[in-house]
Amino acid sequence: MEYGKRALIWVSVLAFVLCQTIPNTFCSPNEESLPGVFDVASNGQLAVSVMDMQKCDSMQGFFLALGLVMENMQNITIQVDPSTFNVQDSHGEMINASKEYALKYPLIRCEVNPGEVVVGSLGFKLNEEAMPVMFLDQSSGLRIRLDKASKPPGISHSLGVPIKTGDCIVGIEGLSQSQDGRILQIDYLLKNFGPEVMLLEPRDYGRFGNLIDASGFSIPASDYKMLGPAVPPGGTLEGYLTYTIPYGSDPLYLIFWPPEEDAVLFDLGL
Repeated sequence: MEYGKRALIWVSVLAFVLCQTIPNTFCSPNEESLPGVFDVASNGQLAVSVMDMQKCDSMQGFFLALGLVMENMQNITIQVDPSTFNVQDSHGEMINASKEYALKYPLIRCEVNPGEVVVGSLGFKLNEEAMPVMFLDQSSGLRIRLDKASKPPGISHSLGVPIKTGDCIVGIEGLSQSQDGRILQIDYLLKNFGPEVMLLEPRDYGRFGNLIDASGFSIPASDYKMLGPAVPPGGTLEGYLTYTIPYGSDPLYLIFWPPEEDAVLFDLGL
């Protein structure tokens, strides 16, 4: 699980806005509520959201990587301890966070001041045939369903419609799949109408965009191409993102991060 600097800022602000603007939907003090991925669970003291969920195969086995956003809603400092988080799998087994899988921005034990937000990732080693069902915080009692289909937050846009975000316009120009459905290529366009040069250094988080499937799993790009290292003011860039679709996955959305801008959500319409 890899997070770029802009992605960290975006999910942090997003979680804060959700908690402040729609408390009756996502942030009621009800520890028994079972929101899905991208929703926010809260007991009035702590707000927790799973903002990214990926399956990871490694030499050490099969892992689940979760990107978490947590906000301290109290007037006192609290402590976040990764050892209190568990994932329950489809076999009913309760699994502790593991350090075997290398995460670029792992969640670490830390103190969180009132109103502050902490972002980080945790890895959980699962049996290959098991599926994640529930994320649990033993210290707060909060639970989040991981097998509940959920739409990412924000307004979803159709393919082919240019969308303005910050100092650029982004559009998905085309979508093509291999005959077996395992390879998906998305052609995109960026136009810079800002006063500065738009730098196109690859970001750590998903290489510009992640697919989200019907179960809330994130699928990072396996390959990408940018035609040009930078876009001058008034310039236009074309490129593509290629994804290897896991067996049984059903990608529905693309969360796309233009350079230095906020994320844009596209409905793939598959």
